[in-house]
Amino acid sequence: MVGPLSRRAAPVHNLRVERHVDRIRTQFTRQAEIYARMRQTTDQRGLDGLVQLAAALPRDRVLDVACGPGFLTMAFAARAEQVTGFDATEALLDLARAEASRRGLGNVTFASGDAEQLPYADESFDVVACRAAFHHFTRPERVLAEMRRVARRGGRLVIADMLGSDEPGRAALHDRMERLCDPTHVRALPQSELVRLFDSARLDVRHTARGELGITVDEWIAHGGPDDETERELRALAAASVDGDRAGLGMHRDTAGRLAFAHRTAAFLLVRPA
Repeated sequence: MVGPLSRRAAPVHNLRVERHVDRIRTQFTRQAEIYARMRQTTDQRGLDGLVQLAAALPRDRVLDVACGPGFLTMAFAARAEQVTGFDATEALLDLARAEASRRGLGNVTFASGDAEQLPYADESFDVVACRAAFHHFTRPERVLAEMRRVARRGGRLVIADMLGSDEPGRAALHDRMERLCDPTHVRALPQSELVRLFDSARLDVRHTARGELGITVDEWIAHGGPDDETERELRALAAASVDGDRAGLGMHRDTAGRLAFAHRTAAFLLVRPA
């Protein structure tokens, strides 16, 4: 049964984290409608792939951390008994609730809060998922620890996100451009660092699926909504990064002459040992 907090230490007050969560709420409240319509957000094939990776069962209780407009939450709802979407931004949750209602989903609930302080009892869920959000977390290890805590022993965790480069120069330029587009971006973690995080959290990696997510710079900028001056700086950096693939994003001009690139992505199936 999903319930209140139990057997856990009191939350650690961290002003820097609180301010960052406030920035996330501001950014995604402003961009909620645009973000909820992006093809990367609504890609049903990708969403179904994560549900399949999690091997969700009809009896499962599922938590979707940083659920945004709730499309992964709702994909799980087609398979699992009860699904909870959790996010910091009420504007995104309002969109999620409206869409779940439109679909007639009676096994979905949504709640707001900080992913470092999940308001659920230990071992409340069979599956805990997080998609396209770890690059927003100032302390991903804290979020991962909370996800592990609320997963039952033997339960599954699914984490999917963009990947950063292991080469410092490329990683720094990539993150600089991401922050110009969306100031709530913290850092794209390379796969090697994510695997170390999983190991430190005592989670077993059972499967890794790699992929790419193609996007034009125009689409990228639309989702972030930077001001005109910042947009000009971002476009200049993107154009300059074509030569030598300086940001590790495969930046290029497509057949229509538009700047385009691909986020390298990975989805991990993790198991909390019994």
